[in-house]
Amino acid sequence: LRDELRTLSCTYKCRHDAAADLIHMYAYTKCFFRVREYSTVKSPPVHISPLDLGPKYADKLGPGFQEYCKTYPEDYCLAQLIYWYSQNSEPESRLTRARKGCLSLPDVSSFYVKSAKPGQERVYGNRTVRFMLSRMEKQAQRPWPKDRIWVFKSDPRFFGSPMMDAVLSNSPLDKEMVHWLKMRPNVFLG
Repeated sequence: LRDELRTLSCTYKCRHDAAADLIHMYAYTKCFFRVREYSTVKSPPVHISPLDLGPKYADKLGPGFQEYCKTYPEDYCLAQLIYWYSQNSEPESRLTRARKGCLSLPDVSSFYVKSAKPGQERVYGNRTVRFMLSRMEKQAQRPWPKDRIWVFKSDPRFFGSPMMDAVLSNSPLDKEMVHWLKMRPNVFLG
């Protein structure tokens, strides 16, 4: 499929060559996983006294105890596992961006658009490929930037990437996969 896609002609709206590269990366991904779906959970109430807040904020709370409950969304557990090192009351808000590229690969629809005008983010040339390979090899844990051609599903059903495989196996990226991406000929310069 990868090689057949690369034989088709490309335009800015229809990037078969980029889709072939993505299919190549999906083919070399060994481990795909789903995140267990948790329900939204509401914490038991915590009673806060004006004295708990100190004199500066005691007047703002009002007299007597106030009740507070926190709602934890479905992806809170995954976000806590990923952002264990960063204390944040809502780590799930950063999760969507963080998984792009390193935990999940782009959607193939990234390379097929209806827009007639190609913007800078629609370019998939040598520079974009070199950037992608550099990020994969040297900074596999970092998310891919949003100002490029890639589009990621906001709520993916499964995760997996060659970079995640490398982490799980405690080894470098698959050399054969990287070699093909570096050596394949360009079929569309744009």
